[in-house]
Order: sequence, then C-alpha cells, then structure tokens
Amino acid sequence: MATTIGISGAGLIGGSIALRAASAGWTVGVFDIDRVHARYACERLGAAFAAESLAELAARSDVVVLAAPLDATLAQIAELAAAPPPHVDLILDVASVKVPVARAGGTLAAFVASHPIAGSERSGPVAARADLFEGRVWSYDADAPAGTRAHAISFIEAMGARPIAIASPEHDRVVALTSHLPQLLAVALGAQLESRLEDTDSVAAFCGTGMQSMLRLAGSSWSVWEAVLRANARPVAQEVRALGNILSDIAEALEDDAPGTLAERFSRAAAAHRALYANDER
Repeated sequence: MATTIGISGAGLIGGSIALRAASAGWTVGVFDIDRVHARYACERLGAAFAAESLAELAARSDVVVLAAPLDATLAQIAELAAAPPPHVDLILDVASVKVPVARAGGTLAAFVASHPIAGSERSGPVAARADLFEGRVWSYDADAPAGTRAHAISFIEAMGARPIAIASPEHDRVVALTSHLPQLLAVALGAQLESRLEDTDSVAAFCGTGMQSMLRLAGSSWSVWEAVLRANARPVAQEVRALGNILSDIAEALEDDAPGTLAERFSRAAAAHRALYANDER
C-alpha cells in the first residue's frame, strides 16, 4: 500500500483520513486553500507537510484523495487530467454525488470515484476523527478499471471501512433517498420550527431530545450542499415528492380519524428501523 498519501481538502473527511493514515504510519501531505486548515492538519492531524498547490501534492504522493466540495472536486479532477501525475497509483474522491465525478475522471487512469458513508453536521478539521470510517460503508465505482478498483479497495479497508462496488447512476439514486432526503427533511422541519419560535416561549421550552435528534442535520452548511443538490436534483426531487405524499396521507388519516392507516405507517416504520439498526450499538 502507499507510503505517502496526499489529501486535498483538510476538512472533516480529509482531516479524518489524515488522522487514520498517520496512525497507520503513512506519510501524510495536505493541500487546502484555507491555510489555517492546512496548518491545523500539520499541527494536530498528523500531516507531515502542506503543499502549495494540488500539482505539488500529487507530485509528492502515491495516493491522492480529493476531499473538497463537489464543484472544487470537479475542478481539481480537470486540473489533474490536464497534467496527469505520472507516479500516483490511485486518485479518488469522496463527494456524495458520483455521476459527474466519474464522468470527469474518466480520462485519469488512476482515478476511482468513491464515497464514504460517514460524516457529521459539523465541519472543518476540528471535527476530524480517526475512527470516523470504522465499520462504515465506503462505495467505489463498479465501472472503474480492475487495477484501480483493487487499489481503491485496499485503501478503503485501510481506513477501517467496508468497500462496496456500485455503478455511479445507481449510487446517486440510492443516496437521494438515504442521504439527501434526510438532509432536506431536517431543513424543512427546522424551517417550520423557526417560523413558530416567536409565537410563544413554550415552543422552545418544549423542544426536547426528539426534536434535537431530528434537527441534527439542519446545522449543515448550504455552501456544502448547494452543488450536491443541483447535481442530483431529479432523483432527490422524486424522493421529496414521495415523502410529501406519505405526509399528506398521514394528515388525511388524522383528520378522518383513521387509526388503522396510522397504525400501518407506524408498523412499517418500525420494521424499517429494526431492519437497519437492530444490531447497531453506536
């Protein structure tokens, strides 16, 4: 496996990769246009050097991880494609939308589109954790060349994650439901709550742990999500409309005093929860 890993973007994901790689004895380099983030990575996250450019980072690395927001990731792929680094064994990204990334990286022989299913509403290197990926799914492009897929699998496993192959279009359809919809649900709930906070002091007083857990994702940054939602707009819109239909049915069941309908919804929701989290001790 690689001896030097270059990470472009020293935020939550990039910083967590740096911590994990440094703890495994790899040499870690970082590049970040935010010099504060780059300095923090060197002082606190185990990075051995901060490169002045993406080109310098790639020239000094065996593996390059593009851990920037989607738009920046696409720009960096284009930069590397224009001057492919000759000695890099693997280049991968961590963006949560894969179709445009896989398309952009198609001319880079060492590139594999990937996505760790791990994260937080927190951002920046101060939120980084060496165990962020432990036991988590980390997808990689099933259509990437076999040799680069093998390198990607080795890297993902070294991060403590579980590699799963998936075609990019299917990935984007799935995460529209499992990742992007929950984000927008938290946004919608937060927006409804915010509109009522001035009605009475009791609204805030009666927000307990249930509301807190439902609103966790509402603290996420629009600057991070804007490009993601634009790139995956149609699948996400379909999931939002499907959820809207369910909420409308629930509203009608309440108004019509139809407990059977509500009981069925509760039963199906509980079954989904059991199927996903029955053995989850985290």
